[in-house]
Amino acid sequence: MRSSVGQIDGLQMLRAVAVILVVWWHTGQHLAACGGQALPALNVFGIDIFFVISGFILSLVVLRTPKQPGVDTTWDFLKKRFIRVYPIYWVFAILILLRMFRAGALKGHNYWSAFFLLPPIHSLGGDLIIGYSWTMMFEIFFYTVFGLILLKTVHWAVPIFILLLTSSVAIGGLCNIRHPFWIVAANPILLEFVFGALMALLYARVGTRRHVGICLTAVGICASFWLARHNQSWIANGEQMILVNHGAFQRSVTWGICALVLVAGVVFWSPSMHRGPARWWVILGNASYSTYIISQLVLEFGSRAFVHFHPDVSSMFVSVLYTVTMLAANLVAGYFCYRLIEKPLLNGLQNRLLVKQSVLSSRNAHHTEHSAGFAPLAQRSGDLPLTNTVSKAVSSDESG
Repeated sequence: MRSSVGQIDGLQMLRAVAVILVVWWHTGQHLAACGGQALPALNVFGIDIFFVISGFILSLVVLRTPKQPGVDTTWDFLKKRFIRVYPIYWVFAILILLRMFRAGALKGHNYWSAFFLLPPIHSLGGDLIIGYSWTMMFEIFFYTVFGLILLKTVHWAVPIFILLLTSSVAIGGLCNIRHPFWIVAANPILLEFVFGALMALLYARVGTRRHVGICLTAVGICASFWLARHNQSWIANGEQMILVNHGAFQRSVTWGICALVLVAGVVFWSPSMHRGPARWWVILGNASYSTYIISQLVLEFGSRAFVHFHPDVSSMFVSVLYTVTMLAANLVAGYFCYRLIEKPLLNGLQNRLLVKQSVLSSRNAHHTEHSAGFAPLAQRSGDLPLTNTVSKAVSSDESG
């Protein structure tokens, strides 16, 4: 199999849809806090989609990794993940911490764990720097578990990952562990990463199936609307219920499976989205992480500005106007954050920490082979195209 994972346009479109659903839900919460009526939403379904996509993409990356297990493989895997997650998060986390420091709001709080997206020592959800960053705790835990497995095996990494997380969730449910770290490490929401990993194993064997994919996509869409209409109170309905593991398992086997069906449909379908308006869905998907991170600030300041001009938000017309305005503001802000901050920052770090190291390693290996008489002189020019090859592989690996 190929050693890199090319970007699947349909998944980028799904990431755009997911971030729109998340922002829509949070917009409704802000609107309700201002005295308005939140518009119908698909709950936090976008989070379930994000988790399944992450499980699928990174499992597929590992399945197509030709490397041997060991410290270098683990470090290479984790380095790519951390470069993707932490830098842009830290930009806004530092801005918010400076703002809190100026307001004198840091006293009595410990934000060290939140700064590194780790579970807090005493309580979950209390000391988050960016309110919506709780999902990233699960992402970081997911990356770390996968990385540790790569110390011992690459070939069996995905099946072992599936077994470990499923066992962890089962043990957590049986023992009812309440410590914050173990609530994250054994939270049933982790099963959504497992769903993505199972999907990767299947996709690696059968590849695309267009008609099957279209049918599954339709089923996933219909199922999500049905769940939104018949959502029960015992199903986790957002951050607090998921973090205290109240109805999280029920969420995984309802909304999580719905997300699996939708992601599987788009993956099997693999529609091309390079032309026309469809291309913008890919662009919004590329900017989805920036949109997610910046949405708290955009909603806070945007809500203040909107309410200043429209103090009465009780009418349905104003509620629709508010929701559409906030959604558009978030997408625009996320896009420019991606183009002006995240993408240059990501490219710079990749070129400095990943591509340069890969080129150097390849040159050293080439020099060794040539010295031993294994490489003909004509192959010396092969050093030059390597940079583009590595850049594509790095970009592809980070598309999830």
